[in-house]
Amino acid sequence: MEPEKQWVDFRVVKDAVTMEMVLDHYGVNWLRKKGAELVGRCPIHEGEGERTFHVNVDKNAFNCFSCHKRGNVLDFVAAKEGCTVRDAALQLAEWFNVGMSQAAGESSAKKRKRSEARTPVKQKVEKMIDPDDINRPLKFALQVNTSHEYGLDRGVSQATLDLFGAGLCLSKGMFAGRYVIPLHDEEGRHIGYAGRSLDDSEPKYLFPSREKGFYKSHLVFNLHRVVKVAGADDPVIVTEGFFDCMKLAQAGYHAVGLLGSSLSEVQEDLLVSNFGQLVLLFDGDDAGKKAAEDCLKRLAKRAFVHVIELPEGRQPDQFSTEELRLIVGLDE
Repeated sequence: MEPEKQWVDFRVVKDAVTMEMVLDHYGVNWLRKKGAELVGRCPIHEGEGERTFHVNVDKNAFNCFSCHKRGNVLDFVAAKEGCTVRDAALQLAEWFNVGMSQAAGESSAKKRKRSEARTPVKQKVEKMIDPDDINRPLKFALQVNTSHEYGLDRGVSQATLDLFGAGLCLSKGMFAGRYVIPLHDEEGRHIGYAGRSLDDSEPKYLFPSREKGFYKSHLVFNLHRVVKVAGADDPVIVTEGFFDCMKLAQAGYHAVGLLGSSLSEVQEDLLVSNFGQLVLLFDGDDAGKKAAEDCLKRLAKRAFVHVIELPEGRQPDQFSTEELRLIVGLDE
């Protein structure tokens, strides 16, 4: 994959393209002007209702009271074409000649400046590393026992553990005797492991070192699986940890993990460039609540975001499949 060519900024597209431009592109000429709105038959599900589809010209948004599709220009094209919001943004950029490569370059430059201002030491270290050396694919695989009781005792089924490849590390080395979880990049390449202590001793989790080119801030856990199966309108649940993600996947949901309670800029881009609807389900402690608030402020500018709050002190992986379905309450 060539990141610069694939990168897309939703905000740039939404600022450049109006609903009226999109409607004209599709030849939708039957909507009637009513104040600040355009009203008429829905061009998405093509129903017969003559007042079901509304476009707010000032807000550059639409809503159909019949098929319940709603949102901005990206959501309209995604619904019309049956594609992801990201693909809709790329399509709009092509149709209306939106300068995505230039916007991407400007955005990347701004991000670098912000990063340098906040963490000069980290910036110097990362400058020494070739981007191609970050999260390189592994040339080996650890021997893992997925039937180990630790994962099963945490309520994860054998089938789910087998799917994720999680289990007790039987190989020698830094992860020996730890419960390991394979990590993959967005393309599905195996780039490392996370190793959890079985007795909660510190450090609870071990990751490959940065000296070896591993950056967990460049990774969204389980992203490579979800992008293959999630539809354009499917909500994707964002969690903090590995077991939260596995339990939600076991319950039948599309779920990914941040590998912690903070959201990096790379993770933000990975989420909004692949999914249009995000559901934040973090731990019910102070750190989880603060993380949810921070993520909501940032992600809501670029995607539909909903927050589910858990009771104080509880975390997603502590609930059974049935309880999670009641808590999340999304259509499977």
